[in-house]
Amino acid sequence: MRDRLADTRPMDDVCVEIYERSALIPNPAIGMIPTRMVVETFYVMPAPDWPKVRIRARRWRARLLYRLGRRPGVALEDARFNLAFRVDCEDEGFALLLLNPPLQEFLLKKASVDWSAGGGAIKLFYRGRLRRKKIDHSIARLRRFRDLLDQELFTFGV
Repeated sequence: MRDRLADTRPMDDVCVEIYERSALIPNPAIGMIPTRMVVETFYVMPAPDWPKVRIRARRWRARLLYRLGRRPGVALEDARFNLAFRVDCEDEGFALLLLNPPLQEFLLKKASVDWSAGGGAIKLFYRGRLRRKKIDHSIARLRRFRDLLDQELFTFGV
């Protein structure tokens, strides 16, 4: 299904776009006939055209597999961060530069959300529908993410 632009909000000198992603989900209430449901909301803030880095929260099953030795993704020095998140990227050196220790600490404060950076955007992902009462808080999280980045990144590849 296509992503639907749900809202836009200004943040400093840029416009943040907020999307809802839908999928067909079997609905037991109507005999398992698939129903279109919003499964994810994500915020998109413009950024330089960096290599793509995806930071995914490890949910309970992924954490268990990680503890059992299945460890895909980039390994960082902070064991707590590695347990909480899986990092996939196009350029490992860039991912290590992006995920500086202050940013890792910030991400660990809410380890249930996913992030990505690269391809011209920084994205914040939440499961489920858009919660309009929390838009300002999510915009503030995006701003904090951006502000914790090393300023060198904004000249990366220039």
